[in-house]
Formats: sequence, C-alpha cells, structure tokens
Amino acid sequence: MADPEPSRSELRSRAEQARAQSQTLQGQVAALAEAVAIADQGGSLAARAREHAKRAREFAAREQAEAVRLGRAEPG
Repeated sequence: MADPEPSRSELRSRAEQARAQSQTLQGQVAALAEAVAIADQGGSLAARAREHAKRAREFAAREQAEAVRLGRAEPG
C-alpha cells in the first residue's frame, strides 16, 4: 500500500525546516570562511574565503526568499 501524499501544511513545514537547516549551515560556512580570511589576510586563501562567504550569504538569501514565496502560495 502506497504512503499517502503529505498535505500542503506538511510540505510547508518540511520546506521551512529544510530552509532553517540550510540557513544555519550557510551561516556556519560563512563564519568559518570569514575566520579563515581573517587568519590569512591578504593571501589568495583569504580572497577565496571571502568569495565563498559572499556566495553563502547570497545562497541563504535565495533560500529565505523561496521559503517566503512558498509560504505565500495559495493551496491549489
């Protein structure tokens, strides 16, 4: 017997949990990348770390926007 499909509220809850976890991980990555950049100021590693931190912040912002968009979607 197939599992019943999750309800819209269950899917929204899962999406919010995934977004929160993603945002937490992205924040940790950004913080670590910035710590590496501080530890190695001026070197190529620092530049890569700053770029990685920037991408992590941008990704987290996109995830947040998607979660907001999903939260505002009306049931079909």
